[in-house]
Amino acid sequence: MRKFSNIISLAACFVLLWGCDEYDDGELRQNIDAIEQELTETEKRVERLNEEMNSLSALINSSFISYLKQDDEGNYVISYRDHGGETKTVTLATQDDVVTAPIVGAGEFTDGKLYWRTTADNGKTYQWLLDKEGKMMPVGGVPPAMDIDAEGFWIVDGQRLTDKEGNPILANDVSNTLFQKVETDEESGMVRFTLADGSTFEIPVFEALSIRFDAAPVTAVPDRSIPVEIEYTVAGSEAETAYVDYFTAWNVTVKIDKYTRTISVKLDENAEEGNVVVIASAGGNTVLKPLFFTYGTAQIDPPTWDPQFGTGAEVALEGEFTEFDIRVSANIDYEVTIAEECQSWLKPAPKTRAETVTTTHSFVADYYENDSGADRKGSITFSNRPYGITVTLGVRQSPVVPDTPTEPGIATGADLVAFAKAVNAGGSTDRWENASGEVVLLNDIDLTELTEWTPIGQGKATGSPSYNTLTNPFTGVFDGQGFTIKGIRWTFNVENETTHLHGLFGAIKDATIKNLKLGAAGDQITLAGTSQNVVSAGALAGYAEGSTIVNVTNNVSVILTGDNPDATLMMLAGIAGCIKSTTIGGETKDDAVINNGDVKTGRITNTANGGTGMNIGGICAFTLGAGTKLNYCTNNGEISAPTGRGGGLVGTLGGSTTEENGTVIANSTNNGTIQDDAIGQYGGSKDYYNYKRMGGLVGGTVTNNNLRIEYCTNNGNVFSQLGCRTGGFVGHNQATIVGCVNKGTILANITYASGEPQHGPGWACGYSGKKLVTQCAKGGRVGEWDTYKDNPGSAPEATNDNALCYKNGDYFDPSQNY
Repeated sequence: MRKFSNIISLAACFVLLWGCDEYDDGELRQNIDAIEQELTETEKRVERLNEEMNSLSALINSSFISYLKQDDEGNYVISYRDHGGETKTVTLATQDDVVTAPIVGAGEFTDGKLYWRTTADNGKTYQWLLDKEGKMMPVGGVPPAMDIDAEGFWIVDGQRLTDKEGNPILANDVSNTLFQKVETDEESGMVRFTLADGSTFEIPVFEALSIRFDAAPVTAVPDRSIPVEIEYTVAGSEAETAYVDYFTAWNVTVKIDKYTRTISVKLDENAEEGNVVVIASAGGNTVLKPLFFTYGTAQIDPPTWDPQFGTGAEVALEGEFTEFDIRVSANIDYEVTIAEECQSWLKPAPKTRAETVTTTHSFVADYYENDSGADRKGSITFSNRPYGITVTLGVRQSPVVPDTPTEPGIATGADLVAFAKAVNAGGSTDRWENASGEVVLLNDIDLTELTEWTPIGQGKATGSPSYNTLTNPFTGVFDGQGFTIKGIRWTFNVENETTHLHGLFGAIKDATIKNLKLGAAGDQITLAGTSQNVVSAGALAGYAEGSTIVNVTNNVSVILTGDNPDATLMMLAGIAGCIKSTTIGGETKDDAVINNGDVKTGRITNTANGGTGMNIGGICAFTLGAGTKLNYCTNNGEISAPTGRGGGLVGTLGGSTTEENGTVIANSTNNGTIQDDAIGQYGGSKDYYNYKRMGGLVGGTVTNNNLRIEYCTNNGNVFSQLGCRTGGFVGHNQATIVGCVNKGTILANITYASGEPQHGPGWACGYSGKKLVTQCAKGGRVGEWDTYKDNPGSAPEATNDNALCYKNGDYFDPSQNY
């Protein structure tokens, strides 16, 4: 770089030579000054580049980082421990948006190590830097020395740097930014460095000594007579031997309890503010950390806004370009931050008006279209960092809905969302109805982008179970016309008090849903949380009353990841959670209703096995009332819950029926595997046999009053890890069973009393009322779980002696079956 000064000296000589005549040398002098300034800046940048390279080499060669902070200029100040045990400090400048790649950088080779490399085309291609012996130069050793020769070309360790064609590289653009990003990963305890060329490396963080408080830097003290209690934590390698005390105190009285690790601070009488500096010292390391206190309160009240933009917990906007105001009352200063994920469409409006106490902030949301119907969401935060006070407000914008569809019906996800909102608001659905007054799908609809869903029609439980307070249930005809609604991957929080009914439809009443395919492979409804209410969920509907469901195929699984409290009925099913006086399926196979989705739970608290337990079924979890019928239904999904009642078609067959008007399941088939403790909550112990009732068709029934199961087939295996009452048809049966066939393997350990089987498997039922099973064909296999679980196909074949587990000889009549 010193050779560059020769250029300046030569130019100065020209000025002296020409200075004796009338030549105006002003412009030349200005040019010389500019050249000198540019050369000085270039020299500084090259010097800085060498410093960055030295820093990179030192960091790569360090043991761990003990300190990482940003200074006032945004540079990172980093203290590290080298392998010799010495603590050193470097300061790194970073640049997120790297426009010019530095001439030298580091890249990872196939051996996983970083080596020095150069670029002559702004990062498009790179060449490894080689030493005099032609070997690659590892980062962490002695870094190469960068410079610029007298002719303006790059030199490395005294030799000109060349491109891949062997040409010298002109130093026409000098970037000294080697580092793009420095990030701390709290979980892994690593600092990740991203270099300008995108390559990364990590170094562990290991503090020798630090002290942290469970309070914000500034604490508001509303009552001077009451001390403020602040807990502290000492961390780092020297933490166990650390001495903690207060270093200085102003306008406060301080007490430190080293056993409870608590700092008690009392603001002096009449003091408006005060502070204390806490010191922690150990092993030659000392940390000083201040705490500040102000008299009075510090608050940011929840924001308010015009109710036309929603009255819930978030601002709800339509898809049109919308300007709205948010009013915030506070007695401290605060920052307003729009979340990064919504900054492209949600912006501060030009006018923000300040009043004496309340400030009105104006925002604007851009026009929004989305055929999927998915809302876009963001948030606005009002915060005061010193006091540690933050108030966050959610903002949600729905897409614009076209005023006049070209053809009446639902053609997009946005149409479906608009239809759901209309039903839930008690509004008209005319715009989606055909000439016959039926709501129709016009094509397949993919809801993958729609990660949240409000069920169509809502209701709250008024009994166990009953839903006599439905809110705007769907009451019309919904014709899918053979099309599919897919991309259903929703999570419902059962703690939601708005509704206890979950599914595509929450509640339908006096309605018809037909000719619809629901979901695709991988689609799932997840139920999270815990509710003390009676929750009902189905992929199609949570609750159906006086309705008809025909020619529907479901591919959506229903999975409970939350809990079911003890003695609290919960109903989960592939089609409808709970039905009352409703028909599922039709009079022919053309009207068949098919479930392909799994219905499963994890561990649950509830241990009841009846009407207050967990009820799950492939088609329906719980039936209520006279006039209920399942006809030509098929379940192919896996069904499992550790307790309660579970069946391939229905969990509990019950409700208020009469001799004239009963409940019937007919012409239906289960192909799915039915299990209880598949997840191992009870370790497969038969001591818990009374927690469950389970069958290939139905889990359990109430007392028979015109309950019938007719001409149905179970092809699925039914496995009880708990040894509950388990049947190919019904686990615990009081219904009339006629003309049914079992072909599945039924396994459960047997519990005896006085030498007689009480709980366990039967190819027909675990338990059945006297001679209720007639005209049925024995089939499949029956055995104990512990004996045949590893090879179910080796279990004994069905016989007249294992039709029922409980009192087979008394309650099963072989002459009435075959």
